[in-house]
Amino acid sequence: MHDDSRLVQQRIARFVRERLAPATYRERVPLQVTAWTAPGEPVPFADAVRQEFTPFAVGSPWGRPWGTVWFRVTGTVPAGWTGPGTRPELALDLGFAGVQPGFQSEGLAYTPDGVVVAAVEPRNAHVPLPGGPGSAVDLYVEAASNPGVASDWAYAPTGMGDPATAGDDPLYRLVAADIALLDVPVWELTQDFWTLSGLVDELPADLPRRADVLRALERAVDAVDPHDVSGTAELGRAELAGVLASPAWPSAHRVHAVGHAHIDSAWLWPVRETVRKVARTFANVLDLMDTDDEFVFAASSAQQYAWLQEHQPDLFERLKQRVSEGRFVPVGGMWVESDTNMPGSEALARQFVAGKRFFIEQLGVEPPEVWLPDSFGYSAALPQLIKAAGSRWFLTQKISWNETNVMPHHTFRWEGIDGTQVFTHFPPVDTYTRSSRRPSCTARNASTPRRGAPTPRSCRSAGATAAAGPPGRCWPPRRGRSHSRARPRCG
Repeated sequence: MHDDSRLVQQRIARFVRERLAPATYRERVPLQVTAWTAPGEPVPFADAVRQEFTPFAVGSPWGRPWGTVWFRVTGTVPAGWTGPGTRPELALDLGFAGVQPGFQSEGLAYTPDGVVVAAVEPRNAHVPLPGGPGSAVDLYVEAASNPGVASDWAYAPTGMGDPATAGDDPLYRLVAADIALLDVPVWELTQDFWTLSGLVDELPADLPRRADVLRALERAVDAVDPHDVSGTAELGRAELAGVLASPAWPSAHRVHAVGHAHIDSAWLWPVRETVRKVARTFANVLDLMDTDDEFVFAASSAQQYAWLQEHQPDLFERLKQRVSEGRFVPVGGMWVESDTNMPGSEALARQFVAGKRFFIEQLGVEPPEVWLPDSFGYSAALPQLIKAAGSRWFLTQKISWNETNVMPHHTFRWEGIDGTQVFTHFPPVDTYTRSSRRPSCTARNASTPRRGAPTPRSCRSAGATAAAGPPGRCWPPRRGRSHSRARPRCG
């Protein structure tokens, strides 16, 4: 039997790359850019805006290792941008490199009165603009020039780990700072293609559903006029609506996706950078919640919430409101996602005491689970400590990385040395983040094409993290202190 699946997939990928991606923005208008370079450690917004900003040309280098440059972008949304199915936004490319997000430049956008808007990073290189045609644009962007200390994962010695040895040569080049007119139907079609192409990659080759999805994608390519992508994007979406709505089969599980960002509190960057990463990540999460009523997000580590409370109190108040609604879900109940082998029992007990006290007193919730997806090894006394802390469940996955004695189960009751049992779950994907294996495909998160540019990333993510997930559909949680008990977790 003739099978042209590979050719069809190649055609789909080419269509997305050459037709959809370039049509994501209908128009772009450059903004005026000025900048101020912080001389040392990062400074608060109130200090930065009092400095003298000087003109900065797009294309110019910026940012010594571990430095901070504040950009101010100003302009006006064109009065003629009134077409249906469009909206203006700031498209900002700080010079994102083709390495893993979380290990390069990142930024946080503020209004002139100091209100955090959203973060920019390789998977989220745009910021919403509240005004319509004719409105003024005026934003400050705190840009961090973080070096990719482990970008090649070679583990070789590097001078980039310390500002004293990293040098002063700029690491990045400002590629674009534009007001861009987003074509919403084209962007939505791109997300449909990203979702279904990822499903095709995951399904067995002999499954009829895989063939149905692949042929629907092929029909969508046929339906879109390559010379009028904007005008025919809805026709492409119509071809995909059926397979997007169709369940796998009657006995299939229903999966509820909950957004999550795994943020290492201290790893390949200074702790002060973790403080800023938390703010960037949570800012994007809150912005997503403003635009998607079904988006639910989970995050661990009371320490990270405490950092947000100290350094971004207004953002913390917005987060508290979403926690009260059951949409921003604190998980884990510990001060940080700690190691459990080297600390003694008193230190581990204090992880729970300090963590739960913060969540109860500051946010009004008590997480019932213990959440340690990235800790290397677990004390046999942990079930006893978990029960003594009033927690009920334990989530991890790191043991699944064992090279010798592979863990045979994903869901089981773990019995500790005193006989205490705790219900335990390992996400079956054997890691703490999950994404499609294929490169994603939108130009919205890339700016102007350039030599050596990375493959554009799709789907708006939570932001500047070691791992972050796009929003998913989930049912409304229960309200109040025990709301997190109603929702299964995804690592």
